[in-house]
Amino acid sequence: MAAHFGLDIGSTSIKILKIDGKKISAVVVAANPSNKNLMAMNNAEKIALADHLKELIKSAGLKGKQVVASISESLVFSKLMQLPIMSSPELATAIKWELDQSVPFPPNEVETSWAVLNKPNKIKGDEKISVYVVAVPTPVSDAYVQLLELVELSPLRLENEIPALMRSFSSVMSDENPSILVNIGSSGTGLVLAGKEQIFGNYYLPFGGLVMTKLIADAFGLPLDQAESYKRTYGMVKDQLEGKMFTVLKPVIDNLAGELKKLTIAYQNEHPESTVNRIILTGGGAYLLGLIPYLSESLSGVEIVMGNPFSGMSIDQKNSALGPVFAIAYGLATENS
Repeated sequence: MAAHFGLDIGSTSIKILKIDGKKISAVVVAANPSNKNLMAMNNAEKIALADHLKELIKSAGLKGKQVVASISESLVFSKLMQLPIMSSPELATAIKWELDQSVPFPPNEVETSWAVLNKPNKIKGDEKISVYVVAVPTPVSDAYVQLLELVELSPLRLENEIPALMRSFSSVMSDENPSILVNIGSSGTGLVLAGKEQIFGNYYLPFGGLVMTKLIADAFGLPLDQAESYKRTYGMVKDQLEGKMFTVLKPVIDNLAGELKKLTIAYQNEHPESTVNRIILTGGGAYLLGLIPYLSESLSGVEIVMGNPFSGMSIDQKNSALGPVFAIAYGLATENS
């Protein structure tokens, strides 16, 4: 039984999840009152968020203080590195050098963690090891810790979103034929090409549901709340509103499809004996009507599915369809290191 709960604070929404064995015992989804990521908030907004979180936790009946929380992928630097085989001290030096070239923060203001994902058993001279590296600016991690202290929570772990997503879908992932996890959030979209334990590539795209909503608002002359309602009602189905919604959203989805194609082609060029097994959509944007058929047509030969981490779990009927929204929170709630 997990003693902690998972907390996923997005720029527009908050997800809280508690799991006891095969039962999901607490499910909370609520608006982020500031509509900003944590680093964009002023002190008053952070205090308001902390008070809001206290109320949400109380209303969910959660008594424990231990939490595993996510840091938005847009606020960290995560990268898969292919490096020559070397000792651990040499590896640490090489990673530091690589990060110094790409992370726009002084070395003493970055917290770095890394894990060797794949190391060849036989060494012939040109093999590489795969290392997944995450660098979190100290001001970012400090801000999250301070927020959790305001809420009177005890963080067991802070982690970026990719490990949580992989944990949520590990049961349907394969290292031999990996999948692409596509997490479509409000402010951005995360892509991770991964197997059960391996990461083969990851990208963060700076567009998500909010970009789509703003495009609809501009095209139809609507306020944002009404544009959001249009998006949820009509999606990008070709025969809705004389095809106007489809026309408005098509460039954004074509951009996403293009990135997925590049990721797939790059993988198959490096691993000709393997194929990308499927694309798993998660996040609130995964519900966009018409998205799965359109991506299936654009990416022929690859299965497109809606990711549901709640599959096989006991959960109240009213929350059973919320799995894609809780993909990150589920991974946080099941973290057991």
